[in-house]
Amino acid sequence: MSSNLDNEKELLTLLSRDSEYAFAVIFDHYRPKVLGTAMKLLKDVPAAEEVVQDVFLKLWLKRHEMEPVTNLHGFIGAITRNLVFDRFRKKVHEITYRMSMNGAEPVINDTDHRIRTSLACKLLQHAIDQLPLRQRQVYEMVRVQGLSMDEISQKLSISKSTAKGHLTAALQRIRTHLNAHAVSILTVPLLVAVFQHS
Repeated sequence: MSSNLDNEKELLTLLSRDSEYAFAVIFDHYRPKVLGTAMKLLKDVPAAEEVVQDVFLKLWLKRHEMEPVTNLHGFIGAITRNLVFDRFRKKVHEITYRMSMNGAEPVINDTDHRIRTSLACKLLQHAIDQLPLRQRQVYEMVRVQGLSMDEISQKLSISKSTAKGHLTAALQRIRTHLNAHAVSILTVPLLVAVFQHS
């Protein structure tokens, strides 16, 4: 996601006072990258557009809490990540449905299905949270912020090959964590399917 606005602090102060102008400036600055990130992760135009709408709706609803925020870029990135994970949960539902229609283990109990879905998404997030700092930074820059390896190497002052190495290690750690902590034989393929499409 692009860098913070030069007059970000002033804009956040205005936003906390219900300034539609400040909101419009922030929206115009961040919308293209939020949309790009959502498209890269979800690969679905309508879903990505809904994420954009939801991100800025949340921003507006939280406007009175925004003045103390020191990193708007990170704040919007976190909202985007959370909303994308919500979409992943929906994708898990779709994958499970297709599996049941194709003769895989049927989803008999809807409550149980929702619990499995919730656990799967929490497990994936926990795997990400357990990554070493640099691996987590690179992973989130790629998968959440949609940055290229060149952009990451510049932002973190590391070589492109080092950034790639961190991402490879992060992916391996996540896969290992998912397989080691999966709560059922159904949860693992669901997590892997969501993970591979992220």
